[in-house]
Amino acid sequence: MLVVGKAHGQVMLASDLETVFRYFADHKKILGFNPLCKGVTETDLPNVYRWDFEITDPRAHPIQLIFYVKQSFEEPEASQHAKPSDDLISQSELVRRIFWSAIPIEFEGEPPNDHTFVGLASGQMFLKKVTEQSTFVDVFMRITVDFQVPILLRVFPEPVIKIMAEVAMSAGMQTVSNKMLENISKDFRFSVVHADHEGIAKLN
Repeated sequence: MLVVGKAHGQVMLASDLETVFRYFADHKKILGFNPLCKGVTETDLPNVYRWDFEITDPRAHPIQLIFYVKQSFEEPEASQHAKPSDDLISQSELVRRIFWSAIPIEFEGEPPNDHTFVGLASGQMFLKKVTEQSTFVDVFMRITVDFQVPILLRVFPEPVIKIMAEVAMSAGMQTVSNKMLENISKDFRFSVVHADHEGIAKLN
């Protein structure tokens, strides 16, 4: 079963752009706010990190999720050719961008066990100076994992399994977002401009 989770959020932080940029560029610290993240480690590949997550199945058995992600700060190719009037294009001192690109790395041979899965995680963060002490942050994240349907759920019709997976993913993304915002609020005053979460499931 292929499960996709999407999260999109916009917040206004009461701090200057450079402080906010340095804060979110430390993604190891930021992911530490995520209760499902168990570790972020560097790999031998330049700027590529391994993200380790742990969730539970309906019987509360642990499921390990592994993502390999490259962090970068380059301008996306589309932006380099965008019109100067585009909202996403401003003078360099007014805008910062952070990108997380999924790196499709698979296990050599068989996975270490039947409850460990390698998924794909990607996203981007757009930061824009509004005033000297306020910064607009727009972030989008997407994760994709190809799960094996637990035996416990196979007694249900496929449409029911699909709905259950989508609801669980959407709720999980929202819970994680709320927890991360709770931790960020300890360092910055902010207001939420927009937030939505979506789970999509497709049975193989």
